[in-house]
Formats: sequence, C-alpha cells, structure tokens
Amino acid sequence: MVSTSEFEKGMIIKVEEQPWQILNYQFYKPGKGGAVVRTKLKNFQTGKVLEKTFRSGDRFEEVEVEYTPVTYLYHDRHNGVFLIDKKRVSIPLEQLTEQLPYLKENSQVQALYIEDKLHGIIIPKKVTLIVKEAPLATKGNTATAATKVVTLETGLKLNVPIFIKQGEKIIVNTDSGKYVER
Repeated sequence: MVSTSEFEKGMIIKVEEQPWQILNYQFYKPGKGGAVVRTKLKNFQTGKVLEKTFRSGDRFEEVEVEYTPVTYLYHDRHNGVFLIDKKRVSIPLEQLTEQLPYLKENSQVQALYIEDKLHGIIIPKKVTLIVKEAPLATKGNTATAATKVVTLETGLKLNVPIFIKQGEKIIVNTDSGKYVER
C-alpha cells in the first residue's frame, strides 16, 4: 500500500479496482479543513484522463508493472502490429493515438504489462525522425525565432527552425511533441 505522501509521477495505483497512472500531483492545504492531494490520472483500460482529489493520508494499492522490449512492425486501419517474443501482437489504434506519430517501422519500444495483461506501449522520451517534406526558408521577418512546418517520415507535421532541410534527421521530444535538435 502506498500513501498520498509517497505519490510519484508515473506511478500506477489502483483506484476503484482499475489501474491509473499518476500524470501529475500537487499537495494542497486550504485555510480550513484537512490537506488534500490533487492528481491528474490516466486510466490504462480506457485511456481516459481525469483530475481527482484525495485526502492526505489516503492509501492505495500500487500496481506491479512489467516492461518487455518489443519491435513495432506496422499499422493498418484498425491495429498497430508489434513483434513480442517472435509472435505478432495487435494493439487497437485507439490505445496508440499518442504514440503512433513517433513510431517508425522496426523501432524498438517497451510493452507495458499489468497483471500479465498487455496494456499498451511506452515510447522513448526522444526519437530521431527524417524530414520528408520541408518548404524552402524565406528571408525576412526573423526578428523572433523563425520557424516553418515540416512533414516527418511518420506523417507528423512539426514546427522547426527555418534552417532544417528535407532529408535531415531531427530529434523530437515525444512528451511535448516539439523539435529538440538535429
């Protein structure tokens, strides 16, 4: 059992018999009454994100999580297909909406298992992708940081500095969805 004072970002707890990941938490002490912990939680079964407040000192069961390396193969209209222990496993695209723009064929990711059941995948914090389409940089108006929109090999459209050219490899932060460096 884990108390609200032991919460950590990324921790997975059971709330109402379902696994929820703590995306964010904040201790709050109002003028009157007891202290509370405000949290932002993501349900692993439905993908639903909600904000929930718990009393300070409430206790929850921490969920045991297992990670297994997997290879992303491809996706069709309904599923993403992964290679796990020499077996092809399909995950519905609804569970991959956040990760799919950063996945390219044969990339290595982690499968997330909760109680021996596959609940999704975890992608690296930064990925390297190739710029497939980039408009030419235009001179002028560079008083502020000049950017342009490029298309990456996965189809993701992203704002990048104007010096980025087609065919270059760039690093993208998968949490923020922003350009990091080339």
